[in-house]
Amino acid sequence: MFRSRLPLSTAIWLAIGVAAPGLALAASADQLPDIRHTVVSGDTLEGVAQRYLKDPQQWRAVGTLNGVKDPLRLRVGSVIVIPAHMVGYQEVTITHVKGVARMRSPQSGSDWQSAASGTILTEGDELQVPAGSYVSLRFADGSSVRINENSQLKLSELRKNSRTDEQQSVLDLSQGGLESHVTPVVDQRRKRKFEIKTPMATTSVRGTVFSVSVTDSGKAITAVDKGVVQVQGYTAKRQPAQQALVPAGSGVAVQASGQVGTPVALLEAPSLERNPAVFEDANFLTLQVGEVPGARQYAVLLALDADLSRVILRQSHASPSFRFEAVPDGTYYLSARALDAQDIPGKPAVQTIKVKATPIPPLYSSPAPDGLIGLSDGELLCTEGGSGIAGYRIQVSASRDFSQPLQDSGVVDNCQASVTGLGEGHYFWRAASVRQLADGSLDQGPFAQPQAFKTGSNPAVLGADALNAAEPSAPNLLQLSWPAEPNQRFNLQLAKDESFASPLASTQLDQPQWTSDPLVAGDYYVRIQVLDPSGLKSRYSDPRKLTVEPSVVTGAGTVLRTGEGKAVLSPR
Repeated sequence: MFRSRLPLSTAIWLAIGVAAPGLALAASADQLPDIRHTVVSGDTLEGVAQRYLKDPQQWRAVGTLNGVKDPLRLRVGSVIVIPAHMVGYQEVTITHVKGVARMRSPQSGSDWQSAASGTILTEGDELQVPAGSYVSLRFADGSSVRINENSQLKLSELRKNSRTDEQQSVLDLSQGGLESHVTPVVDQRRKRKFEIKTPMATTSVRGTVFSVSVTDSGKAITAVDKGVVQVQGYTAKRQPAQQALVPAGSGVAVQASGQVGTPVALLEAPSLERNPAVFEDANFLTLQVGEVPGARQYAVLLALDADLSRVILRQSHASPSFRFEAVPDGTYYLSARALDAQDIPGKPAVQTIKVKATPIPPLYSSPAPDGLIGLSDGELLCTEGGSGIAGYRIQVSASRDFSQPLQDSGVVDNCQASVTGLGEGHYFWRAASVRQLADGSLDQGPFAQPQAFKTGSNPAVLGADALNAAEPSAPNLLQLSWPAEPNQRFNLQLAKDESFASPLASTQLDQPQWTSDPLVAGDYYVRIQVLDPSGLKSRYSDPRKLTVEPSVVTGAGTVLRTGEGKAVLSPR
């Protein structure tokens, strides 16, 4: 057992981190200095403790360390030394939680519990951030840290000098990754220590934007966007190994052995120009990243704020295409980086995007894609319904980009539009749903993808006088013929009244002629619709009134005729 060879009083001073008079201690340049308070008239030891210490009840310990005999009567001009580690802890606030992150405070003996925005953390607290979750922290000086999914972090040191605002923050990252935005030190006389420790390296900064991650293979990766960081490697026994200064625009990989690689230039930021200004898919959010030479992987994240601290989605893989589940309508901030062969993330590309996917557009009903409809009676029809839908908007254009719509319905009650105002040709149409908001205003959703259709002239409507009635070849029949174009077909309806509310017959004919079944004597109405080979059809002709007269039938079952060939009618 080793014993101290220093005088007892000196050993006590060293144990608490205070230099005894005449004894110089080797300390880190970033370590917070002890407070040296010069006594003024009226000072008491308890008053000094209340001014500087987080726990003023430690005034007795401070008095003992400084050899104070009377705590109520301090000698004016004397110096009271207060150890830095007694000054107090800084508080860190959780500003954003996405998912199911957990936290605990081993010092207080608490179990793991759900992390929530607004929670205050202090020295010794731990965080677990599983897959699909993200947590952002804000420090007393405005610095922030975003903890990525699959990470484990401990706030191992959070010290603060209340009088000088000097701080020291040491975070132990045992798994996963984080990105830090460290507020620069304006007054260089003030000490501020900010370190990220991993099992194989420590990254130290004074004011910068950088990221640190621990890969599955055991490497520690540091990439610097702004400022300069120092990376210190450690052996398996936590003995200092190599170190490197990493400037802005550079990154370095530290092997599991503690070997620090040579800093390399970050890959250039990928292009995001292939992404639309507005995303309108209600099912997926699909993002495109431009390929970068030398990239092994690409990583994207989506956040609710421009600082990228409120992350909601993150993904990395070899493909430059990313697909996420749909997110609510709103404005988001997209960041993308290319990762090199060492897994060092490159320079970020950032883009503001807008998602407007609701209310979802209606479905097309008629015509079929690239279908043909007639100019005289053609209609564009789509499905209707949906909660809160107040109407629809339909546009027609000669081009798919709808740069100059030919028709715009405005907000209409029914999802249908006429094409009678168009000429023969090829067109595109699209439809959107419109809902009414709580304040009474209307909110239009995105248009459906454009669908092509064609228009053509409908075949001419048969005039009533074009229906030629012939002498029936058998009793109580109607026989008709009419002019037609080659390959035309016909729909014929027979009714007892010209409203055709209850047709007696409805048949499709391949030839421009028709003979009825035997009918009861009386008046009938016939109308015909022309079906063109193109698929277009005419309106029904105006009703033609025809009469079935009761004919005299011979014993052979034929119609008795006069010398001129006319049927002999039976008396009524």
